[in-house]
This record gives sequence, C-alpha cells and structure tokens, in this order.
Amino acid sequence: RSTFPAYGAVSSSSSSLHAPPPPVLLEMYCGCGAHTVPLAKSAILTEIVAVELDGRLVDACRDNCRRNDCLQDHDDDGNDNDRVGDGNGLECSVVQSHDRTSVRVFKGDAGEWAAKTLRIRKRCRDEKAGQSPSSSSSKNTVDEYNDFDILLVDPPRDGLSSTVCGMALEGTFAHVVYVSCGRRALLRDLTMLCSAVGGFDVEDIAVIDLFPGTDAVETLVHLKRRDAR
Repeated sequence: RSTFPAYGAVSSSSSSLHAPPPPVLLEMYCGCGAHTVPLAKSAILTEIVAVELDGRLVDACRDNCRRNDCLQDHDDDGNDNDRVGDGNGLECSVVQSHDRTSVRVFKGDAGEWAAKTLRIRKRCRDEKAGQSPSSSSSKNTVDEYNDFDILLVDPPRDGLSSTVCGMALEGTFAHVVYVSCGRRALLRDLTMLCSAVGGFDVEDIAVIDLFPGTDAVETLVHLKRRDAR
C-alpha cells in the first residue's frame, strides 16, 4: 500500500512543527504496522501510538516492530508483562525502543477510542472551568488520549466514523494524514473535516493507481489545521 507517500506526508508534517521536541503521532487502523515501522525507524517523531481492532493484526504489528528492532522483547517465558488495560476494554502494550521512536500498540476500536477522547476532553474543560474537581489521574489520562500533534488514519473503504472525525476536529492535532481506499467516503470525510470552524485545509494530495484496469485508487491526503499555518 502507500507506505512511502504516507512517510513523506508525515515527514512534511513533522518538519512544519518547528518547536522541539519532535511531534507525537496517533495512528488509527494501524494494521500489521506497514506505516508504523518505517515511521518508527525514521526517528522523526517523539512517539507513535498505534491503534488496531483486529487482534491478529495487533499481534502482527507487535511482531513486525520486534523484527525491525522497534519493539522491546517480551519475557522469555512468553508472559506479556508489559500489557496494561485502561478499564474500558482498550488493551495496550507499552513499548520502548532503544534508539528509535517509541511505539505503543493498543488493541481497540477507533470509534470507541475517539468517543473516550471526546469525553475526556469535555471532562477536562469542565474541570478547568471549575465545574468538577480535578485529579492527578485525570492529567495522566489527558496525556494518554489527547497529547498528539499528527493523526494518521488508514481506514477501511467505509472511511471514518463521525466520532473519529469529531476527535480530529476537537483534538490537538495540527496535521491529519489520511490514506483512503474509498473515494466516496473520503469525499464525505474531507467535507466534514474541512468545512468545520477551526478545521483543516488540504495541504497536499496524491492519487496512486494500485489496481490498474479497475476504478479503485489509493488516495493520500495531507490536511493541515488552519490555525497551524
């Protein structure tokens, strides 16, 4: 698939964020790590958080990272001791690399992740306004779900849910890199992301004919937050 154009778009996003440290990337629908591994090995990011629903692909992504020296080895007895849960059905593996971008792989649904992100942001706004008591655990949760600069999505043909689009708009993302195999869904999602107040503009686009002789194309779109210019 379009791994190298995606790498270029993320690299462009990273270089436009001038202030150190390098940006943090949230990758949704990470699959087996086709984008995750090249980006981790590039060392242009501070951290990658990768989310995938299919357990087989989560295992494949971890294995792919391990084989490419991006994933800390598990214990020899096979115990997955670095796996933790957030109590809401989202299972994660905390991953640390020695000389490359740190990767954390979560098993979870993109829509559920986005919904939780939006709930956390609302709670934090309420706490800031003095409507509810704050807590140290709340700050940790905010960092876990909201402290991202770039969003990379490679969804199925049906595209993004309205919840994921809402998370992109409400979140801290300065850039969105959208890899699409469904052009109708892409048009719908871009309309939502670009028409909203405080939304995004299309910075660059690439169309790749991966399936000659068919009407299927792979599209890569780099979106940039309007107030990030």
